[in-house]
Amino acid sequence: VSLAASTKEGEDYLMRVADEDEGVAIPFLDTIENSFIECYADSIANLGGVEYTIGVPCDYCVALCYFEPDGSLVPVELNDKLMDDIFPVAENIVMEEFGEELSLQRTPQTLTLVGELEDDDEEDEDDDLDEDDDEEEDEDSPYAEEEDVEVLLSFEHRGTEFNLVRLLDPVLLVGKRDPDRPDMRNLLTPEESDKVMPMLEEMFLKFHSDGDGTVMP
Repeated sequence: VSLAASTKEGEDYLMRVADEDEGVAIPFLDTIENSFIECYADSIANLGGVEYTIGVPCDYCVALCYFEPDGSLVPVELNDKLMDDIFPVAENIVMEEFGEELSLQRTPQTLTLVGELEDDDEEDEDDDLDEDDDEEEDEDSPYAEEEDVEVLLSFEHRGTEFNLVRLLDPVLLVGKRDPDRPDMRNLLTPEESDKVMPMLEEMFLKFHSDGDGTVMP
């Protein structure tokens, strides 16, 4: 179903993907690193005559983080040398903790956790019983103000505590159709991203707002 009022030739627009294309995994390729991340297409944008696919990663988006002395939570960048050092450690810990149920992947744009996390809904009833007891403890937690992440595990490496956290806010990736492989998308280069992302973000937020300008989940 189109989200745009019209799609005249040459006009910039954004539209929802067709129903039959929802839930179909599409590889988004990083042509520089020769790696890929699978995404579900959310919408299609046309900007300046170029078609872009906006996708949501199929698997859980996660990050490796540590705390600064001032208490701020800092994510380790994917291309940081620190990531080269700690990713194998985190990968092994996930394997030891979850076995074959979950695996940590160093995918483009964001780390991903492949598998199924336990459904929090099943534990809600039990959690409600302990909520009052835990409330005081939660307020003292270093994560009390970190509403956008869920801590999955913590570990120490070379004297620093690192945390594997699940990103609760949606992560959206943008790719262009691969001319040789139409069932794949090529992630934007840094130069392309700097040029078109501000315009694409504005279009996306406008179409997903509720009329009062509030972005909907």
